[in-house]
Amino acid sequence: MESQNFSKPHWSPSGLLGLLRSTLQSVEEAPASRESTARPGRLSNAELAEVANEWRHRTSYGDLGAESVAQALELVATHRSQDKQKRIQAMGKRLSELMGLN
Repeated sequence: MESQNFSKPHWSPSGLLGLLRSTLQSVEEAPASRESTARPGRLSNAELAEVANEWRHRTSYGDLGAESVAQALELVATHRSQDKQKRIQAMGKRLSELMGLN
């Protein structure tokens, strides 16, 4: 008499392994989709001021937080312009030192 042992696992591609493969493929595809979406560029000071004005306009529609957002955007624009001025002054000073114009 021949006995059969049904307790041994029988692996098939359509079973558990197929399910795992399908989830692994979706995980591997996710970073590629994130890379395809480009980050928006950095706004200039003029663009920041324009966006701040648009947020300030929203206060007329009852948006209570719009004024603080507008102020924050203007603060960022101010800090950027001050940093740029400091870099330009430092570069001019360094060039003067190199050229011996002190």
